[in-house]
Amino acid sequence: MTVRGLLGRFGAAYLLLLLILGLALNLLGVKANAGVNTAALLGAVMWVCLAFGKKNGRYLARDEKTRAVLGMIAIDLAIQAAVSVAAALAAGASVLQLGPMLLVLLFVGVLHAAVIYFFVGMAGRQFAAAEARRSSSR
Repeated sequence: MTVRGLLGRFGAAYLLLLLILGLALNLLGVKANAGVNTAALLGAVMWVCLAFGKKNGRYLARDEKTRAVLGMIAIDLAIQAAVSVAAALAAGASVLQLGPMLLVLLFVGVLHAAVIYFFVGMAGRQFAAAEARRSSSR
């Protein structure tokens, strides 16, 4: 798997998790919140990073990790922007307040960037631990 493939899987997994969690919570009568969004984000990050390691038999190299983290942040920001615009339009806003929306996206983007960076690293440690267990059991 390439970094491009990892990013494609990440975008699809993140969107799918957001939709599934949103629908499930809506059916249960629970309002979606930032915790749900973050849970979907970290689930998607961990899944695609571990899948990369399993498929390639190694974890991301330093340059691949940098590209993966930056790509995931870009995809996350694009999804957050689209969701924000859709929510504003669904709420009946005829004019989007670009300034406040950009500030919210910046704030969420910084928080999500930290989550992405941390969990890409954590996935690497989990992959290394799994490989160590596998090689010691042989």
